Amino acid sequence: MEREIRKNLTLRIGYLDSQTRNLFVVDPLINATGGNSMFALADNGTASYRRVEVTVHARPVDHSDLNVSYVWSRSRGDLNTLSQTYMPFEQPVIRSNVTGILPSDVPNRLITWGSFDLPLKLTLSPVVDIRTGLPYSNLDVLQNYAGTAYGQRFPTFISLDARIYREFPLHLPFMRERSTKRKIRFGVYTINLTNHRNFLAVFNNIESPLFGRFAGFQHRVDGLVIDLVD
Repeated sequence: MEREIRKNLTLRIGYLDSQTRNLFVVDPLINATGGNSMFALADNGTASYRRVEVTVHARPVDHSDLNVSYVWSRSRGDLNTLSQTYMPFEQPVIRSNVTGILPSDVPNRLITWGSFDLPLKLTLSPVVDIRTGLPYSNLDVLQNYAGTAYGQRFPTFISLDARIYREFPLHLPFMRERSTKRKIRFGVYTINLTNHRNFLAVFNNIESPLFGRFAGFQHRVDGLVIDLVD
C-alpha cells in the first residue's frame, strides 16, 4: 500500500508471508550398537518468513531525496535443509536436525538512504544501516548445540556509507545521438565511515577460554567512483 500523505511526502507499507514445504532435510542416524551410521534424506522440511516494511519517502528541499525504511521480519524453519548443510569439507559436522531460528534471521532493521545536491555541482549519497545482529549457536566440545540453536546474537550492526560525486557530460563522436544523454560520474566513496566494529566471528565453544569473545570486523574502506550513466 502506498499513499501520498502530503506534497513531497509518501508512505509505503508492505507485508510478505512466505511458507515453504517439502524441503529436503539431512538427518544423521547414529547406530547405538557401534555399527555404521548413515544420513537420512527426507522431504519433510519447512521454512517460513514474515516481513513488515514501512517506508517514508520525502523531498525535504529541492533537488534532494530522502528515504527511511523500517523492516520487522521473522525467519523460522528446519536447520538441516540441503542448502544449510552443504559444506565443501571431506568430513563436515552435521548435527541432528532442529526446527527453530534460521541463520539469516534479522528481526529489526532501520535503513536510511538518499541524495542531496551540494555546491560545485556535487552530489552526496549517504546510506545508514542499523540492524539486529545475526544469530549464532553456542557449541560444546563435540560440536553439538549447547543451548538453543542460534539463540545467541552478534552485537547490533551499524554502518554509515557515503558517496560524493559529480557528473560530466560524455561526448562520443561515433555515438552522436546517444552521447548527449550519457554522463560519466567521478567521485569518492567510503564504507563504514565510522569504522564501527561489526564483528564477523565469535568464540562460541563453551569450553574455550575465549568463550563469548567476538573477533574480526570489516574496517573502513575508501575508494573511487567511476560510473557511466544515462
